[in-house]
Amino acid sequence: MDLRQTIFKARNIKLPPLEATAAGKDWSPLPWSAYFETSRSVSVSDTTFNVFASGLDNLGPIFLFHHGAGHSGLTFGLASKHIFDSDPKSFTVVAPDFRGHGATIGEHQDDLSLDRLVDDLVGLFDALFPDNRRDVVAVGHSMGGAVAAHAVASRRIKNVLGLVLIDIVEGSAMDSLSAIPMFINARPQSFDSVENAVHWHIESDAIQNPESARLSVPSLLSPTMLDGRQVWTWRTQLLPTEKFWKRWYSGLSKTFASAPAAKLLILAGTDRLDKELLIAQMQGKFQLELLPAAGHTIQEDMPDRVGDMIVSFWKRNQRLNIPVCRIAPQT
Repeated sequence: MDLRQTIFKARNIKLPPLEATAAGKDWSPLPWSAYFETSRSVSVSDTTFNVFASGLDNLGPIFLFHHGAGHSGLTFGLASKHIFDSDPKSFTVVAPDFRGHGATIGEHQDDLSLDRLVDDLVGLFDALFPDNRRDVVAVGHSMGGAVAAHAVASRRIKNVLGLVLIDIVEGSAMDSLSAIPMFINARPQSFDSVENAVHWHIESDAIQNPESARLSVPSLLSPTMLDGRQVWTWRTQLLPTEKFWKRWYSGLSKTFASAPAAKLLILAGTDRLDKELLIAQMQGKFQLELLPAAGHTIQEDMPDRVGDMIVSFWKRNQRLNIPVCRIAPQT
């Protein structure tokens, strides 16, 4: 299911009955510590970012993840663990909660302008890896793909080897902008419990993988009091960010196609590739992979497949350290 199909399906989204949540499967939250080695606070400018990571002291490639609007770093929890477990003595995975999301706090949390988000990504990377000399693969989902693409195109992150965009195409995104408010308004405004929210994400097909939903959904919510009782509401209010949406995606195809790195585009469906991407694909400028069985959050629905694709992509494009053979001068 592609981005447009996901949005237009909003008309049919219904909150599952509470009694269905109580019976049957376990919808209780899963701990982040089962998927990452550490969760640390990193201060950059006016914000203290919550950063999930594994293998920070390793010397191999760095896989840097940027989540989409309304998500958190835990959207990459299962995929990150799959990647890290494939080479735990070498790989580093980093999945922050970005501005206005998850457990990240600070000033101007409602400023999700593209320039601010790119500055955040670059500043956070520099704080974690000063004077970096390791290969970097930048991965972004949806809005996060736009941020990653612009950061890589600006050459402000050192040693970027690869750029991976997950389920984001400029043409489809721009066509869907007018329908996004409908999608947001169709969601429940609050939940009686975290378990109920997890169940709703599964029943509505927002996330297809129950394990990933149990890990990521709790970080999307905040407790509040309503009519004398505690309910759970959305941590990130998306409608006030509408003024930023067009800038996120406008020109993304050109930015992605011209980025100075190897490129991989992973889509959940046959999104329309615009002229810029069609030409770039025919010229072999990026690799395209389709996972039509997944929804918009491909990295949650099929984390092992996405993780394998990213690792294979890195292996195909990694720099080879060929030793120099020095020939002694003849006497």
